[in-house]
Amino acid sequence: MQKGFLLLFLFSVFCLGLKSQDIIYTVKGTKIMGKVIEINPTNIKYKSLTNLDGPSYVVLKNEVVLIEFSNGTAQIINENPPPISPVKTDEKAPEAKVDKKPLNIYYLDKNLISINALSLANGDIAIMYDRELFNSKLSISLLGAYNLNPRMGIINAFIVSERDNSKKNYDIGAAVNFMPNNTKRIQYFVGLMVKHMDYTFDKEISGPNSTFVYEKTKGTQTAVMVTNGWLYRISQNFNFKLFGSIGPQFNSPTISNSSLNSLPKVYLGYCFGYRFN
Repeated sequence: MQKGFLLLFLFSVFCLGLKSQDIIYTVKGTKIMGKVIEINPTNIKYKSLTNLDGPSYVVLKNEVVLIEFSNGTAQIINENPPPISPVKTDEKAPEAKVDKKPLNIYYLDKNLISINALSLANGDIAIMYDRELFNSKLSISLLGAYNLNPRMGIINAFIVSERDNSKKNYDIGAAVNFMPNNTKRIQYFVGLMVKHMDYTFDKEISGPNSTFVYEKTKGTQTAVMVTNGWLYRISQNFNFKLFGSIGPQFNSPTISNSSLNSLPKVYLGYCFGYRFN
């Protein structure tokens, strides 16, 4: 009985403690438990219930909605309090735009280096480098070739003769090609190529007593040609290129084989290459 009476007494004291406190409701939705000691035009002063003899605390009136006093009465401080703002969360980063265009792996790598198999049949080692630009609508090509055997192939027969002992040394060139279709694996192109050839030959000059001697002379040939061809993208990295170029040629000095000057320059390509980024 004594134990039950003690619990009832403590509960009654606790309830009286709750009734003896003032409650300040703020516009943020929180409650401040304390004892209000002053309400002035700008703020409200209160003390903590756990330390009524301690320091006073202040809250601005514009931050309070109402006060519920310990005697059961209430006083409205702000009739139209501002709405409670939701807790801000970290804004989501904008979603990255996804290119819905299907990925074409055959057009990922823009560089191509290849070897011309037809030049090998002519005694040349010819290397071509291609760089695609403007979404593979345009390509720039560079050519370099070195002749190992001047007497191989039909084309060299127009240069070499037993009398002047001509020998082709090397070729260099550059081309610009336009490719109208840049989505298909078989791609047609048309362009312009400038090709320069360096060669040597024995030039016949007059000697003493109406004799003739031969002097080793260096000559050049430059051709400007129109190119038509097809590029086959067999795989992402392995490509095959077939083309033909034709156009006028300009020789200096003129070699003894005069038929070379009257014919247009022809250059054919049968190239196998590796494509890389």
